[in-house]
Amino acid sequence: MDAIRSGKVHMRPRWKFVLSGTLAALGTIILVLTLLYITSFAFFELRQSGALFVPVFGMRGVFAFFAALPVVLIILVLLFIVILEILVRRYRVGYRTPLLVSVVAVLLVVVIGGWALERTRIHEELLRQDRAPGGLPAPLSMMYRPGSDHVAGIYHGTIISLIPGGFLLADDNGAGTTTVLIDPSTRLPLGAGFSAGDEVVVFGDDASGTVHAIGVRQISE
Repeated sequence: MDAIRSGKVHMRPRWKFVLSGTLAALGTIILVLTLLYITSFAFFELRQSGALFVPVFGMRGVFAFFAALPVVLIILVLLFIVILEILVRRYRVGYRTPLLVSVVAVLLVVVIGGWALERTRIHEELLRQDRAPGGLPAPLSMMYRPGSDHVAGIYHGTIISLIPGGFLLADDNGAGTTTVLIDPSTRLPLGAGFSAGDEVVVFGDDASGTVHAIGVRQISE
């Protein structure tokens, strides 16, 4: 009150508050959409490479999954979540919520929303457009370039034909045709009833173009 009486406090026009609030809300919406897109693309990369499915093959599969995580995308997501948290906390619902609860809630929304967005096949459509004549403009063309999602030891593709002790695989990750050998130690969580045309993920050791499978599972959409 003393500051007001002494003239040290000045009134600000209402439009400045409205403008700052509108810009903050617009920035929050853009940031959320960006977070959902980046998260969904991370899920897409894991699905395309096959890394999303390898944890069922035991501890080696779990280690391979974590090694295949897109670190750059995860860092971007975490950075944007921090910025989003700063924006959200300027609102009543934000500053009245404990920080840990708020961060966990935002993280859950981003992860679940990103997964749901990836299942709409938006990235598969963008991938098809990128491989069509003309392609996608930069930087999208760099994100969807062929072979960018290949992970060593993980093969995601379609069975061309069955051979004694395994099958021939047309690898979707840019590795060409791969011979996959199955033995009694190979993990087959969904069974061994493979046939030509099946989409599968193979996790194994590559030896001169032949993969000795640690695990094989069919992908059903």
